[in-house]
Amino acid sequence: MSVSASSHTTRTAPIAGGDGYLLQSERDLAQAVAYAIERSAAMGASEAIAMVSEQGGITLTVAGGKVETAVREGNQSLRITVYADGRTGVASTESLSRSAIDRVVQQATAMARQLEPDPEAGLAERDALAWTTPEVPLFAPCGQSAADLTEAAMAIEAAALANTSRDSIRVSEAGAASQDMRFALATSQGFCRTGSSSIQQRWCQTIAQRGEDMRQGHWASAERRLDGLLSHAEIGRIAADKALGMLGAEGLTTRRVPVLIDAPVASSLVRDLCAQLTGNAQFQRLTFLPNALGQNLAATHLTLQEDPFEPFGLASATFDSEGVAGKRRAIVRSGVVESLFLDTRMARKLGLASTGNAGGMRNLTLSSSTTAPGDDLVAMLRKLDTGLWLTGFMGGGSNPATGVYSRAAAGFWVENGLVVRPVHGFTVAGNLQDMLKDIVAVGADVHREGAIRVGSILLPDLQIAGR
Repeated sequence: MSVSASSHTTRTAPIAGGDGYLLQSERDLAQAVAYAIERSAAMGASEAIAMVSEQGGITLTVAGGKVETAVREGNQSLRITVYADGRTGVASTESLSRSAIDRVVQQATAMARQLEPDPEAGLAERDALAWTTPEVPLFAPCGQSAADLTEAAMAIEAAALANTSRDSIRVSEAGAASQDMRFALATSQGFCRTGSSSIQQRWCQTIAQRGEDMRQGHWASAERRLDGLLSHAEIGRIAADKALGMLGAEGLTTRRVPVLIDAPVASSLVRDLCAQLTGNAQFQRLTFLPNALGQNLAATHLTLQEDPFEPFGLASATFDSEGVAGKRRAIVRSGVVESLFLDTRMARKLGLASTGNAGGMRNLTLSSSTTAPGDDLVAMLRKLDTGLWLTGFMGGGSNPATGVYSRAAAGFWVENGLVVRPVHGFTVAGNLQDMLKDIVAVGADVHREGAIRVGSILLPDLQIAGR
């Protein structure tokens, strides 16, 4: 296959910062995967897909006013999957030399000959590939040096220690990282596209102490662009407040109460919802909602949207790891399941089409038709009235097949809409099937945790197992 004839370079953003921490160009990577595809055809593979990626950056942490770790990292790898008469072989290499690619293609081809055929294995349908899709800006190299990142981490630590509480606070780690990534993907159908992206991260871990009582806190900010990060002062302050706020936490007695799940924690409930809708869960029936399409999964005022084309989104992608284009869509609309998360193989097993989710879910937003602009955290606490404001989980989870839900938790007891005291040492329990349908409200205090955006979630009744 000729790179010049069939490759499509996706220019993911103006490269004001050049190549950032990267050494290879998109064209370099496209040539590597194109060669891998050519060699797989020469060795008799009926179909093949190859991906090559490069990553580079700096990660730095400080504690006690000193640098703890400073790592300048860079790596690259090529992975090829070949299909021969329904048999699959996969191999990878960290070298992009032609001799190394020859070896890895030979390994993958040999492996494929030793396996039993899988009728659903193989490349995505040609017309499902992202030959032309919206360009998604993701690349924003900032060129931060180790000195720049040290200054940022030190400023975050100083902000956490500047807290004027009578209780002591220390920083176990403050950190800053800046990374750039680049990839190329090619198939034996003549498809070849490339892309680049960046990620900036800042974080702080704190420990507060009052006598013998010690509590941990954490806060982080992650964005594609440097100017989208929270300020150093805000990250340090929130991390300190998280630890200090839990000092003096008491237990709760066993009871049933309304629960407001804090927005940064509520993303876990969205993930539990999505776990019901993966191809694997649906095919293997590892879900309480088999044959989910068209069925009611959540409260009728709830809608879950996916947007793979969000500019600078943390989970954005022009196409998935099979080259299939995703699309902006409703996963759940008015509580009813409209779509699943499928790669090509699982889609074929279910008699459906890939949704472009090989490699993961894209940017998700859970919203409610009843949310008002003024439904901030204060307003949501008023709606809670008296009950638990849940701000952290320490373990546990849900059983996807039965929906049984049990998690160790911590938070604050609220009376008449006002925070009374911190609480810990208990579990919250329920059934996910009922919880999703019983959601009373979703706040306007939207927080993004990874690829998920959601406000605080109000549940009318959960079991508290305490002392």
